[in-house]
Amino acid sequence: MEKAFYQKWLERVNYDMDTAEAMYATKRYIYAVFMCQQALEKCFKALMAFKGIGILPVHNLRRLAEMTGVVSGMSKEELKKMDFLSQYYLNARYKEDVEELLFQITDDIAKDFLSFSKEKVQWLILKMRS
Repeated sequence: MEKAFYQKWLERVNYDMDTAEAMYATKRYIYAVFMCQQALEKCFKALMAFKGIGILPVHNLRRLAEMTGVVSGMSKEELKKMDFLSQYYLNARYKEDVEELLFQITDDIAKDFLSFSKEKVQWLILKMRS
C-alpha cells in the first residue's frame, strides 16, 4: 500500500529537523534556523495534504497557518517567531553577506528556535491524528 501523500511530507519534516539538530550541534546556527523554517513549512504542507487543501508554493509560515486553519490556536509570541523564521528564510537564502547573518543568530537564539520548531511540529502532527 502506498503511503499517503501527507506522510511523504512528514518524512521530509523529520529529515529537516534532524538536519537542524545536526547544524546546531556543529554550531552552524544560520543553517539550524534555516532548517527549522523548512521543517515547519513542510509540516504545514503535510497538514494541507492531510486536509485535502491544494499545496501552493507559499513559504510564509503565518500564511500557511492561516491556510490550514490553525492560526487561531497560536499565540502572538508564536506568530512572531513564525514571522521571524519566514523573514529569515528569505535572508538566509538570498543575503550575500553571511557574516552579517552570523552575528544575528547566537547559540541561544538557535536553541530557542530549534525548541520552538520541535514543539510546533509535534503540535501540527497531532492535528493529523484526529
